[in-house]
Amino acid sequence: MITDEERQKMRKKRQRARKRKKIRKNILLTLAVIIILLAVFVITIKIVNPDFFEALYDGGKGQQVIELIDSKILGKTTETQPQSTTEKETTTKVHETNKVNYDYDDFGVFAFDTSLQGNQVGNLLNKTGGAVTYSSSYIYYSVSGKGIFRFEPNEEKNSNVIKGNYNFKYLNVLGDYLYAVDTDSATLKKFPVSGGDSVTVSDNIAFAYLYNDKIYFVSTDNSVGFINLNDFQKTILYTASADKTVSFAGISLYRIFFVTHDNVANYDEYITVNMSDANDVLNWHDDTNNNDIVNMSLECGFMYYYKKNDDSSYSLCRKKFGSENEVVLVENCSVTDYPVVYSNRLYFSELDGSKFKARELNMNSNEVKTMLLASDCDSTGSIGIGYGYQYVFLIGSKSENSESVCKASCIYTSSSGDNTLSFNGEKLTY
Repeated sequence: MITDEERQKMRKKRQRARKRKKIRKNILLTLAVIIILLAVFVITIKIVNPDFFEALYDGGKGQQVIELIDSKILGKTTETQPQSTTEKETTTKVHETNKVNYDYDDFGVFAFDTSLQGNQVGNLLNKTGGAVTYSSSYIYYSVSGKGIFRFEPNEEKNSNVIKGNYNFKYLNVLGDYLYAVDTDSATLKKFPVSGGDSVTVSDNIAFAYLYNDKIYFVSTDNSVGFINLNDFQKTILYTASADKTVSFAGISLYRIFFVTHDNVANYDEYITVNMSDANDVLNWHDDTNNNDIVNMSLECGFMYYYKKNDDSSYSLCRKKFGSENEVVLVENCSVTDYPVVYSNRLYFSELDGSKFKARELNMNSNEVKTMLLASDCDSTGSIGIGYGYQYVFLIGSKSENSESVCKASCIYTSSSGDNTLSFNGEKLTY
């Protein structure tokens, strides 16, 4: 017979058991809610910012949790897939930079006075090697083995202002003086614009661009810097390694911009250095691989370049420095040279079958027209496009070891033979 005292103890025991069960149930429910909220948080972060946890965790249990969520909840696999050796060689970025990207804060740093410019950047970078420039109403052009000529379009007068067996490139003219690089001796020379004795500005110069009171250069030993024209003092700001090729890109009022191409790994690095501080070296564009971008130049704060499309063709593009807005100027065009920019006009060249064409793009109306052409050309040729005082030039060889092309046309006339000027050895004539 169960006593009242025993019944009381059994009732209290059952009550305590029910209470413990309820507590456990509440704890499990709370844990379930926490787990669900945590899972929702993780999934949201993974979707919005896929790299968040990879930056937070470096392997270990944290990484294992992420991999579990990826595989079991999101249905993703985080296993690294093997990559073929061939694919690595052609597509994998070899170079990693620790430099901080250059962040402009005022587009006014590109507010140039174009009247202080010795030549257009595109003119200097393309295959003509800056063989054409202009000042006021004169056009200056170099002829291999003959020196430098001056052409006056208004009166169609031509004169040989710098005579001799010289091969001058990278012509820059400002005020009363003409600057040019004698490529045979790699020396930068200064001449009076009307002719006369030269002065050697500097040795070991492979490229030269003049703005205001400085000449910006790339040297024969891969150095980048500037020369003060008041005293010819040379300042070296950066030197690339011997396995790289340095290409000038442009300047702002305070910095020099250039591209280094790794000839072994086939990647390009875009570097800018402060003119006042050689230690202030930054990147101004993401590195590119396998010629994804070619012929990059910077003219008055706008980048002009050819960008590879998915089908391996190229499009000619423009982007304002610091902007994400990329404008495709010409779709699916052949890459032959750097474009030349003058005001709202862009001059570029194309090899259309066996015809080499100098083309003009009106960047306001998007109208494209042919200014000059040369027939019987191929990809081994060295023809480049140049611009000088409202005249477009084609200069170079049609093919390897073949006849040369030296012709010009006014931008206000058609490309017909009647309106085309030829050098005929040394002088521009119809």
